[in-house]
Amino acid sequence: MRREFLLITLLLTIMYPDFACAQSLSPSSNPQSSRINLKEITKKATSGSIESQFQLGFAYQFGKGVDQDINAAVRWYRMAADRGDPSAQNNLGYLYETGPEGIKDLAEAGKWYMRSAADGNPVAQLNIGLFYLGGVGGQQSSQDAFYWIKRAADSEYTRAMTALGYIYATGQGVPKDPDKAFKLARKAAGKHDPGAQALLGTLYAGGLGVSADPVEAVKWYRKAAEAGEASAQYGLGVMYETGHGVKQDLQEALRQYRLAGERGSVEAQTELGEIYELGKGVKVDYQEAIAWYRRAADSGNAHSATRLGTMFFWGTGIERNLAEAVKLWASAAEKGNSYAQFNLAEMYMAGWGVPRDFAKAYSLFTLAGKTLDVSKQLRELSSKMNQGEVPNDRLLLGDN
Repeated sequence: MRREFLLITLLLTIMYPDFACAQSLSPSSNPQSSRINLKEITKKATSGSIESQFQLGFAYQFGKGVDQDINAAVRWYRMAADRGDPSAQNNLGYLYETGPEGIKDLAEAGKWYMRSAADGNPVAQLNIGLFYLGGVGGQQSSQDAFYWIKRAADSEYTRAMTALGYIYATGQGVPKDPDKAFKLARKAAGKHDPGAQALLGTLYAGGLGVSADPVEAVKWYRKAAEAGEASAQYGLGVMYETGHGVKQDLQEALRQYRLAGERGSVEAQTELGEIYELGKGVKVDYQEAIAWYRRAADSGNAHSATRLGTMFFWGTGIERNLAEAVKLWASAAEKGNSYAQFNLAEMYMAGWGVPRDFAKAYSLFTLAGKTLDVSKQLRELSSKMNQGEVPNDRLLLGDN
């Protein structure tokens, strides 16, 4: 049962690698630029050399020959970007996207990515496409995401080909097309892109765009996992846990999950939480479970937030805290988790950790009822309510 569940989860997830934050590694004016003398290049940059301005920005960003100084990197990149260098524009966008407090500015990041993308930089085209795909800075648009990522992929930019493959595999903004996903993944994987290798593993595991071949899936997952691709490490963990395409090995599955979890895979973090909470092949360890659930919940994973909320409600391995349980369930409920909606409805109906609110409880039970049987709870709640207190269709979760 669990074997089938994990494999279905693997296919439904079709994990996205960490595409974002790609950078241009050399100025557009000199793609083959080599290491430079700091004193000489500073003189040239001050005199207006775009190439030298880019090289100084890069040097200060990474501490190459100078002390790392992100503010100085922004300043030099900005000089080259203002004069129209697409590579500097893209890297300036990167620093605004990922920089520390005081520099990070998603609106500025999007602006510079767009300028660079419009000038034909495929790295920036991928970045602005990912902005639209993820709704970064409120710019959600599947259509615009597809347009820019496809432009980058058409330029044979490998990471963009991989991203486009994921779009076709998941059907984000376009009809699902496993055949196109497979062709793109195979082409990018042939260029040694770990994200494409991970996608290829998932496509082989599920028989999407190609005949199912678990052994081939394991091969591609392993290639990507050895390169540090978290989504592949998670996929390989699933294959080892289920014995799909490889001899079952729970310890190796756990090792792969931990590698993936440490690299930020929320799927792996959630899986680790359940493994340690429920003692799946290991000794129960509530502290480990809480730590992994917390990491996944903080990254927005609704299932982990729901499980963690339950641990706080019962005081499992941690001091009981109804307010924290409510907070976690509310977060998961807003993301559509029916179990969190159900639990939160119970809290509002009983007045546990929140003021009693029959109307909100009714709305939450109704939402949970899209996937769970809540007929008993709705009947019980309706009997406690006056007819005028039954919410109308406009009273939804989160309305105050």
